[in-house]
Amino acid sequence: MAFRNSGSFSDFISRNSVPLCSLFLLAVSMQLMSASSRNPKIANSGALVIDTVLVPLEKGYHEVSESTKYLWTHYVWLLDVENERNSLLDRVKELEALNSRLMEHQRENDRLRGILQFSNTTSQQGVVATVVGRDPSNWIQTITIDRGADQGIAIGMAVVDGNAIVGQVTSVTAGSSKVLLLTDSTSAIDAIVQSSRATGIAEGGMHGGLLRLRYVERLQEIPVRAGDRVIASGLDGVYPKGTLIGVVHRTDESKGGLFQFIEVAPSADLRRLENVLVIAPDLKGALNEGEGGK
Repeated sequence: MAFRNSGSFSDFISRNSVPLCSLFLLAVSMQLMSASSRNPKIANSGALVIDTVLVPLEKGYHEVSESTKYLWTHYVWLLDVENERNSLLDRVKELEALNSRLMEHQRENDRLRGILQFSNTTSQQGVVATVVGRDPSNWIQTITIDRGADQGIAIGMAVVDGNAIVGQVTSVTAGSSKVLLLTDSTSAIDAIVQSSRATGIAEGGMHGGLLRLRYVERLQEIPVRAGDRVIASGLDGVYPKGTLIGVVHRTDESKGGLFQFIEVAPSADLRRLENVLVIAPDLKGALNEGEGGK
């Protein structure tokens, strides 16, 4: 019988543990409140003990929480900054590529405008071509252009860069042509010194890409000086009269002989040619006649 009563008490306690604990805690709280009201020092001591224990924990929790929040927010912010930086770098690369293309188009337009201006000024028509190759050897100085027989190009046509003589066409295929540069050793142009009207032959093959103006007699009413312009005479039937060949680079009066020693620097920048004008032959004679009548 005692065993059953003990079991019933245990069952009662287990079934009512929560209310009983609540009553117990309430009773303890009432006792503490009563004791603290009678003796305030006990409450102050308890509060001091609790503060001593809890304040460092709260402070540590606050510091850990703030540090975690700081690291998290800054980490996310840095990720955003990195993504923005990568996006800006990609944009800068795109703009640089676009700017490079625009600059190249502008330079090409300037070159073509110069060629067209030359054509309009001299009343000549021709075919605009792009330089697509150069002879790699030092024996023959030629360039390859992307226009040929299909575009009306023929052997013997004069080639200019919009300002000065480049050379003449020496071979032609359907879609390309070879141009012999005026600096080649086999090139010769009938020339005039514009200021003195002295005549001679501008030949290539000199060192440094210079020309040699041969057969200019020493006894000239107006001497040839450095800086004088040298132009085509038109008598060779290849280059229109008045087309610029170059500028006198140096004369050497110390060398004896019947003719002067004259070096000419080509006005066309042959090392940087990109676009050229191939002059149509049917207009060269008309230009020569027009200038001859002036």
